[in-house]
Amino acid sequence: MAKADYLIKGGTVIDCYQKIYKTVDIAVRDGVIVDADEVQAAHVIDAEGCLVTPGLIDFHCHLGYGLTDLGIPGEASAFPSGVTTAVDAGTSGTANYQAFREMTLRSRLRIKAFLNVCPAGLVTTAYHENIDPSCFQPSKIIRFLRKYNDQLLGLKIRQSAEIAGNLGLAPLEAALEIAQQAHCPVAVHTTNPPVPAGEIARLLRKDDIYIHVYQGKGETVVRNGKIVPEVLEARRRGVVFDAANGTNHFSLAVAEACLQQGFEPDIISTDLTRKSLYIPGKVFSLPFIMAKYLALGMPLEKIVACTTLQPAAYLGQAKELGSLCEGTCADIAVFRLADHPVTFQDFSGKSVTGTKLLKTQLTMREGEVVFRQVDF
Repeated sequence: MAKADYLIKGGTVIDCYQKIYKTVDIAVRDGVIVDADEVQAAHVIDAEGCLVTPGLIDFHCHLGYGLTDLGIPGEASAFPSGVTTAVDAGTSGTANYQAFREMTLRSRLRIKAFLNVCPAGLVTTAYHENIDPSCFQPSKIIRFLRKYNDQLLGLKIRQSAEIAGNLGLAPLEAALEIAQQAHCPVAVHTTNPPVPAGEIARLLRKDDIYIHVYQGKGETVVRNGKIVPEVLEARRRGVVFDAANGTNHFSLAVAEACLQQGFEPDIISTDLTRKSLYIPGKVFSLPFIMAKYLALGMPLEKIVACTTLQPAAYLGQAKELGSLCEGTCADIAVFRLADHPVTFQDFSGKSVTGTKLLKTQLTMREGEVVFRQVDF
């Protein structure tokens, strides 16, 4: 009989890579998922009545606690939420990325990042970053993207009216030009854009990311109740749409209009920051946001895909990080789908009531238990 370190037994596995949604046992040995048939495990975890998924991927958050005003403590916020991989959304730029890198690569949490086009990144909440293209450092940005491509995924820019001022789309156009030279994608914050949403969507290329797709300030992806044509065309072109909830970047009216028309997000993420981590009803955690989409009528399997397989595929690791296949890294999350009345609020204070919450019971990172609920 083969030996294993852990046997997670009796749970309902949701593995969108393998198209599994049924009761399956999962065995782990030496940090890797192994065949669960006839194993003798040092530890048996009773997951009956629970959901078992690959470790969640929070594709948009702000890390680097103590380095910037926004940065959250990665392990402390991620592991109790079933998150084993996090993507920092441009908290640092060329002036402070190396410090961010030294800090985050020591973490047990797997961390990837986008580099902000502003050299200082999002260092403070006292004022907005400078996105005047004359302040960008193209050669240094390109050097960083090449040198540190083990962590850096591409460029991040916030293209909001209050940040762009009279620059219009010039900052985004400059960022795209740098990205073209660096052969990398651009992730674009779109809340309260200085131009119609379609004009931003029209500029984006395959694998560029349209962030805060359901935001409700100023111009949105919905006009007269319909999704604007340029946004639909951008999806056909391969642009990725990330919900990236945040406290100010989600509108129930926009989300409901999009979901009713079949325009679901490619990725569901939190946009957690130090100031949004504990605000009730809006963000709190990735499982909390997932429960909101349940309340909006999105099927659970699709929600799990948006927080596991689809972001993992973007990272080029669909099987390794987005599945529970034998031979892959044992990043695993166990949840209980609990009956619990809950109110989800949008940026304007409008709300929707749900009846379910996803409560994390256990998180495993590379075969080690890094979080366990006290009564599990």
